Amino acid sequence: MIPFRFIQCGDLHLGTPFKYIKSLGKQVDEAVNRATYRSFEAIVDLAIEQQVQAVLITGDIYDSDTHNLESQVRFAYECERLSAHSIPVFLVQGNHDPAESWLRNIRLPDMVHIFSATQSERKALFSKGKVVAYIYGISCSEQNRADNVAQFLKPWADDPFSIGIFHGTVGSTPDHEVVGPTSLSELTESPMKYWAIGHIHKRQILHEAPYVVYAGNTQGLHKKEVGAKGCYLVDVSATGQVSMQFQETAPIRFEQVTIDISSLTNNSDIVEMIRHKKEMLRKLKKQVLLEIILTGTGTLHGLCSEPEAQQVWLQMAQDEEKNKFNFVMPYAIVDKTDGITDWTARREMEDMVGDYLRSYDTLGKLPKGEQAMRIRALIADRPESKRLGIYSQLLTDEVLEEALRRAEVVGARCLMGDTDED
Repeated sequence: MIPFRFIQCGDLHLGTPFKYIKSLGKQVDEAVNRATYRSFEAIVDLAIEQQVQAVLITGDIYDSDTHNLESQVRFAYECERLSAHSIPVFLVQGNHDPAESWLRNIRLPDMVHIFSATQSERKALFSKGKVVAYIYGISCSEQNRADNVAQFLKPWADDPFSIGIFHGTVGSTPDHEVVGPTSLSELTESPMKYWAIGHIHKRQILHEAPYVVYAGNTQGLHKKEVGAKGCYLVDVSATGQVSMQFQETAPIRFEQVTIDISSLTNNSDIVEMIRHKKEMLRKLKKQVLLEIILTGTGTLHGLCSEPEAQQVWLQMAQDEEKNKFNFVMPYAIVDKTDGITDWTARREMEDMVGDYLRSYDTLGKLPKGEQAMRIRALIADRPESKRLGIYSQLLTDEVLEEALRRAEVVGARCLMGDTDED
């Protein structure tokens, strides 16, 4: 068997705007608008430089809801660059770009193969004129998105190496839409040697021998998608052994840092700590969008909890990043600090505040999933809940857990303030 090399990437979401980010100035806005394109350009550069035998794309090349013609034109251009170097592209369509959405008459090179959404297909992968592997794939469509499409990908016994490619959900994935659902055991029990899967934006190798791989998305699109994003460069040896290297291609990283206020004493300390955190991240030599979380217990809690103070610190930190190519641009400061109070002693007092804290504990000590379920039940029992309408969908488990966390101190302090006024 001849050794070969390929790239696995997916969830390009070309042209998709970042979520929850307001304008941060012309320079940053332009970088954000170009980020998804630049990441895929870097993947194509890598493919050409490493002389790979193929690029595998696991769906969601663009978001069909926006009918972004620019993204399709740019994608076609990058495929032409690969074709000029005799590098084929094998791709499946995902739930964001299902088969029905590819309606634009934009011709792709002959070396680009889009797998059918109506039946599985088997395509040969060549190296030095010989078949080194077969790729089995099936695309996502509106008709099959709820089906276990992986079950249709069956390798032949005489394949030198087999690769299955689809866009879907493996096992349980909370907070993600279920698409093409299958189980890890079904994939690992298959004779397929390598599974290349799209849909989940977190990079992860679920299993080795056979490999079951999510490459993640190529560019983070919001604050939860922190860290490096890119693709996998995969080598298959003459004996069929697989080795993988992650390659970061995303030009912009989302990052999050925490600042503990416990040892800080004044406003200047906060400003200096923000500056220090930024300089540590600048060593990455990447463009960074940064969320700053203020934590801990200390005398600065009152100041940190003031939105006006947070805005001043944010503006000062942003002003320092103007005209820097590798900017570390803070976009939010979040207060999770507490004031200095002996809450243990407060819980033991036989008053309204003590009653409140002990009642809080009965809920706060439950497992997180059960906490969210109990809170939803409490909300549903209130007549005011009917006013939420469609906005009730915004009450995710994460939102409810954060509200519960804040309720311990904020609620108790409100009651303590009422008592003081009396």
